[in-house]
Amino acid sequence: EPVFWNEEFRKANLAHFGLPRTGLVTYSTDDDGVLRRVQLASSLVAAALPERGTDAKEPQLLRWAGGLAELKAQGVPVQSVGGYVAAGLPMLEQVAELAPEMDTASVAKAIAQLKTPPEWGTPPLLGRTVFVGANAHGTFDTKPLPVGDGIEPGTLALWTAWANLKDGTFVRSHGWGWKLISVCAAVLLVGLSGRGRSHLLVPSLTAVAGILLVLAGSYLLLSSSHFFPPFTFVFAAGLALLCLVASNFLHEQSRKREIQTIFGSYVDPAVVQLLVHDPAAVRMGGERREASVLFSDLAGFTDLSEKMPAEKLLEVINLYLEQVSEALLSNGAYIDKYIGDAVMAVYGAPLPRDDHALAACEGALAAQEVMARLAPRFLQEHGCHVHMRVGVNTGELILGNMGSERKRNYTVLGDPVNLASRLEGANKEFGTAIMIGELTARRVQSHFLTRPLALLRVKGKLEAIEVHELVGRRGSGPHPDQEFLTRYSAGFSALLRRDFAAAAAYLSEALRHKADDKMTQHWLAQAQLNLRQEAPADWTPLIKLDSK
Repeated sequence: EPVFWNEEFRKANLAHFGLPRTGLVTYSTDDDGVLRRVQLASSLVAAALPERGTDAKEPQLLRWAGGLAELKAQGVPVQSVGGYVAAGLPMLEQVAELAPEMDTASVAKAIAQLKTPPEWGTPPLLGRTVFVGANAHGTFDTKPLPVGDGIEPGTLALWTAWANLKDGTFVRSHGWGWKLISVCAAVLLVGLSGRGRSHLLVPSLTAVAGILLVLAGSYLLLSSSHFFPPFTFVFAAGLALLCLVASNFLHEQSRKREIQTIFGSYVDPAVVQLLVHDPAAVRMGGERREASVLFSDLAGFTDLSEKMPAEKLLEVINLYLEQVSEALLSNGAYIDKYIGDAVMAVYGAPLPRDDHALAACEGALAAQEVMARLAPRFLQEHGCHVHMRVGVNTGELILGNMGSERKRNYTVLGDPVNLASRLEGANKEFGTAIMIGELTARRVQSHFLTRPLALLRVKGKLEAIEVHELVGRRGSGPHPDQEFLTRYSAGFSALLRRDFAAAAAYLSEALRHKADDKMTQHWLAQAQLNLRQEAPADWTPLIKLDSK
């Protein structure tokens, strides 16, 4: 402690030295660099009010009355030191004349001998606690404070601390426990208000209401010298609302995927994806596009349905449809609809593809392979002989979303669709399993084995088309029925040339390789008939179907 008076003088004037004369001046700024707290222990403030002795170890949060200008407006004396210096200079001059050595005893004696009482200025300072400090920026004693102009004299913080200590008005700052409670309250408030709701209106309103209440409560608490940081609740509520938004988003995405999965069991997943990525596709209307249509039907279904109860029949049909559909879908089909035990599939829709005819034929063969595995099981378990007939046709279709505003179906329309259905039914008359149209046959002949069957004229059509049977895939080696196919095709070509003798020869040879082939037997009989009697001038290997 600096020694301003010697020990002898201090002992001679004990009445004046019972109180501390010095103290620490420390500033504790917050993280943002603003001074809001003052350390009281061993401070100049505590020295000025010893009767209010304090042992607080933590810096105290100040309750501000304002900056210098605001204090003046409230009646707190804020005086310039200049007047007091001017009044004290004559004193200093007299003391200097009487005690030029400026030792303690001489100065005390000189003060006692002053002839003119000092002028202390207005108001007088006797009996008052005075804080003296510099407020010019050049003195480097200005501090960033949360009041006034933001940059105020550091002495103002000491005066505020003294006033708070004298009146007991320090602001109490509550610890982390209350902040944790506010965080939990915000999370629970927002979380419970959003529970079971897919929209954010209620939790948002709840969060805003909670924030307004906390702000109002914080203001009221501050009025009674309690500081509760409202931003803790505001931040927690905002974060909880953000988490709720993220949770709802993830939930909606999950629901969207779930609905797509469920909807995809009623409508083809490709259509669902099309509508998800292109909502405009839901509008009524269509477009023209070349595609291939496949129809399949289960022969022997009537016999099967008569031999088992409806519940068991449904189980069997679902098994059949599931496995056949999987075979079609794996080759890029769009399952348009199920009609009892029949399946309608489209290749080249809703997404276009150039190889739709190849994909349709591959799907037809794959479906027949599935049926070849299921047929023995149906025979063993239910005693029924079943097999599948397939018709495939290629052409320009109208495809799109059709129906009414309340019930819609993404489907295809056009003559090629009707012909594909007729080809499926015609297999029964031709004794074949997979019948394909003329355009389809031309598109796939380099990849699949086919044979011409007839010029077919279906009911309602004047023009006949050449239809073919899809026999199998072209492999690296010869097909087991290659000899049969070669002779049959040569015989059919001879029929088209009206060379009935050559046709009969080729077809007879073909029958030796496959004696039970219905179409070979039919055309051989026609060739022999035309040899016995002269054929009409317009005769062609034509078959008419009068039923659908």
